[in-house]
Amino acid sequence: MLTENDGIDLKIIYKDMLELRENFQKLDDVVQQQSARIYYLESTVTFQKKHIQDLMTDKKADIEYRRKLERRLKVIEKSFVREYSDPREYGVKSSNISLHEHVDEEGKTDYRSGIVDGSVQKMVNPKWNATSRKERLLLQPTVSDALVAFYAYMSIPENNPSAHHTLIYDVSVTNVGSGYNHVTGIFTAPTSGVYVFIWVTRVYNGEHPTELMINTAVYGVTFLRAKGSSNDGSVSGTVVANVTKGDSVFVRVHSSYPGDGYIYSNVHGRPSFSGWLLR
Repeated sequence: MLTENDGIDLKIIYKDMLELRENFQKLDDVVQQQSARIYYLESTVTFQKKHIQDLMTDKKADIEYRRKLERRLKVIEKSFVREYSDPREYGVKSSNISLHEHVDEEGKTDYRSGIVDGSVQKMVNPKWNATSRKERLLLQPTVSDALVAFYAYMSIPENNPSAHHTLIYDVSVTNVGSGYNHVTGIFTAPTSGVYVFIWVTRVYNGEHPTELMINTAVYGVTFLRAKGSSNDGSVSGTVVANVTKGDSVFVRVHSSYPGDGYIYSNVHGRPSFSGWLLR
């Protein structure tokens, strides 16, 4: 049977058990808190790694885009120098001047300042203008004012272009009606009517959707995936649309999914953009 001393011992043991249970609960709470903190830290590290990777990708794309802009700026600068310098220094006329362009002979021109009746005009060498104008009139084709047609291609690859990015076909081969701008990549309709537009996209080791836009409306979409064993391919799209004078027509990367990889261009295949007025 239990004695008084046995009762005291049981109370002590019970008290120790309660203390141990309380301490164990505290330790368990600490472990749970540490586990939650470790999970938070691991999640933060994972997010930061992904964010750093995204930043590196964006930086690479920005560098490529800057280089492309620098190359285009050099082309524009060279064209500007050829157009506004004395042609005798080069022996040739600027290739960027269309045959239908000519110099307005009306008004008094200060050829040193390029100011005509208070407005800025192109500076033209009067001696060269007197002789070359006759040549241009002889070479000028007889084209109906209603004829509109353009064709341009992309000479520089686009690497991982972003969504909404306007594709610029920087080499303008045909531009009857002067509607296409090879700097912005936008065709501005010089007259209203029914037009046909065709654009070709070449993809290398990636996939890209493209959209033909008339102002803010999507009129045509193409998609091409070129990965794996077949990592190079081309796709074309055609749109026939009623266009109003002054409307802007251009090709852009899809608004929500830009794809990845190159929109590629070299001597073996070039993305292009063309169009013409039916009637």
